[in-house]
Amino acid sequence: MPNRLQSQDGQMERQTPPPPASREPPVRRWPHPVSGVEPAREADPMLHYIRCALSYQNQQLADIKALLQRLVVERGEDPEE
Repeated sequence: MPNRLQSQDGQMERQTPPPPASREPPVRRWPHPVSGVEPAREADPMLHYIRCALSYQNQQLADIKALLQRLVVERGEDPEE
């Protein structure tokens, strides 16, 4: 409900709100990549080596898990144990 005052001639006037007491700081935004993909950076050779080693180990663990599950099924054991 807007604030209104009635003037002497009977017409309604709008009352303007007071200016804010303090101003908000400016908003800082990070630039967004144009294509939505982060630009490629020069990778550290040691990080690249570690990433490759972890990827290889993950693949080995997945293979071991598949072999163990196959052994459990061949033996007819309960896979939940």
